[in-house]
Amino acid sequence: MRTFFFLVALLVSQSAHAQTSTVTVEVDVAQVGAPVRDLFGVNRKPTFSAQTPGLAWNAASLYPAFGVSQVRLHDANLDLCTTYTAASKLNAGVSPAANVAGCTLAGSGGAPHFKWTPTSSADADLNNPANYDFTSVDEALGGAIAAGAAVYLRLGESYNGPNDTGDPVAWAKVATNIYKHVLGRFKPSAGIAVDPAFVEVFNEPDGGFWRGDTTAFNTLFVETVQRVRAAAAAAGKTVHIGGPGFTRSILTSSAQAGNPANGFIAAVGASNLDFYSAHHYGSCSTATLAASATFLRALRSLVNSQGGSAKPLHITEWNIGLGSQCGNAFFAEQRTQSFAGGVLTLMQDPEQNIEAAHFYAAVPLMALFDSTSLAGAMRINPSAWAFFAHSRLRGGNALGTRVCSSANACVAGYAAESQPVMALAAKSDGKQNIVITNDGSAAVDYTLRLKGLAQATLSATISTPPSGVRDVPANGNPATVDAAALAALLASPTRDLRSNLAVSGGQLELLATIPAHSVQWVEVQSPVSAATAIEYYHAGFGHYFITASPEEADLIDSGVLQGWSRTGETFKVYTLNTPGAANVCRFFTTSFAPKSSHFYTPSATECASVKGNPNWQYEGLVFSVAPAASSSCPTGTVPIYRLYNNGQSGAPNHRYTASPAIVSTMAAQGWANEGVSMCSPL
Repeated sequence: MRTFFFLVALLVSQSAHAQTSTVTVEVDVAQVGAPVRDLFGVNRKPTFSAQTPGLAWNAASLYPAFGVSQVRLHDANLDLCTTYTAASKLNAGVSPAANVAGCTLAGSGGAPHFKWTPTSSADADLNNPANYDFTSVDEALGGAIAAGAAVYLRLGESYNGPNDTGDPVAWAKVATNIYKHVLGRFKPSAGIAVDPAFVEVFNEPDGGFWRGDTTAFNTLFVETVQRVRAAAAAAGKTVHIGGPGFTRSILTSSAQAGNPANGFIAAVGASNLDFYSAHHYGSCSTATLAASATFLRALRSLVNSQGGSAKPLHITEWNIGLGSQCGNAFFAEQRTQSFAGGVLTLMQDPEQNIEAAHFYAAVPLMALFDSTSLAGAMRINPSAWAFFAHSRLRGGNALGTRVCSSANACVAGYAAESQPVMALAAKSDGKQNIVITNDGSAAVDYTLRLKGLAQATLSATISTPPSGVRDVPANGNPATVDAAALAALLASPTRDLRSNLAVSGGQLELLATIPAHSVQWVEVQSPVSAATAIEYYHAGFGHYFITASPEEADLIDSGVLQGWSRTGETFKVYTLNTPGAANVCRFFTTSFAPKSSHFYTPSATECASVKGNPNWQYEGLVFSVAPAASSSCPTGTVPIYRLYNNGQSGAPNHRYTASPAIVSTMAAQGWANEGVSMCSPL
């Protein structure tokens, strides 16, 4: 089945909510472009220490759940200083220079001058495995591996780490051995062998991360690039290496005499640069997407002017603002969702040629997932849903998209920051999604127009995530989020199904409303009247669960939602609102934690009754079935029996099956046969 993914970023003015649509997003499904770029990376590994002494966190399950595909290992203790132990560490900002005990040196009134230099420049020492401690490196890599994410390897130092060296060539040799260890070819560690998606040399040399002279930095950079490339070739790998992760002030630092950003490409040589990386941060509450667009285009122009027109850009840190300026509470505000959605849209502009991007950060502060605000829980900030939405375009090909408003001419959707809306679209043979982001302070009505369609009818499902923050319980040490609560959260977006939409003249128009400062996604597909309910079993709970959602099944089958495995049992269901069928209500409970359970019913009376039970959370309508009449099913259907465990596991659970043999087996185990609950199409 051919399907279409559409991402629409609706960036709305602050005017009052219009009663009729004055904005049209036009998607030409016949105008197929290049693949959508995978820009769904983040900074920081998912494993980290909590503020409470002795407590640690592991947020690995959250990364794939919300679409994070790549982890930049910066501020992750994957540093030269913590790894290579045979080095001098000096505070060169005082006279005489003083030894530094650890690998951080904080200063007041600016970055201190922290000089790190291997004590020997001899290869015998620099290549001696005994001089390397890869404990922190392996922890960072292990976290990325556990999250199922690609590794973006940053070679350098973390915040408040060394920012100068007396031997840039030795620095490059140590950095190369770290890269070789990551590949599993230098002092290898069991279970650690990763081919990084990209390698970035250094971080923010135009700011406090470099206090040495520019010539030494350029030597460090070139030596590292060339040595890493040689190591990759020896290992039979192809490495994509560049850098150096310039600050958000790159547009001004590049004009400062003596700054490494000034004439950087010419200084290191374009051949020693596979990509050019820099950072972008907004101004917190006053940040605008127009300002972000201006920065990204100016950065592209700067790189072009330095001779890098063919070089991809990497935005290796970005956010609405810095935590030190915004305050951590700011990142819980709803507006961070629409800002993130808007920037993800801007970065898909093919003229900018942005190849990789990394939100700062995934955890624990100014983050998608905040572990600091509430004890015993991980707070899911609104920005996480922007990644959840945009990642639905992964693997698709871009479609021609324009944004048109009554006050302005039509423009390309990714370049429409001056318009009331921005938009992206993509096509894939997978699922059908339209994702919408409204950056305004009022709800917005919009028209989505699809053209170039070959189908006679289509169906669309509009999904909107919950507003505000959501706190997911966590337990253990290291603390991990409760799998059942995470599953419930991922299933919590409200869904509005539009069935059998008529296509006229190859076009379809769809009117919808998106809340303020929100993302929204719309699945568009050919009408499907039947689906499959898949049964799973949790051995630890002794519970059964069914789902007819391919997305939910993918989360379970891929291991994002752990503990569940397929039983091999399935039965057919109808899609929602199928004429003549009854919609099925779904409920969820965690009142018997750590165990959880779901309950399904097509009975409107039973649905209303369970809604009044405070132990059960209503999750919405999930599929349709033929209603049973006096325990009998209509022709063309088979009965689905409902079995109840009588609370044997310490928590209620129901099993739904079409198999009389399973009914008998479960009855022998003490389960109650509650009769025919619904009827499944053959």
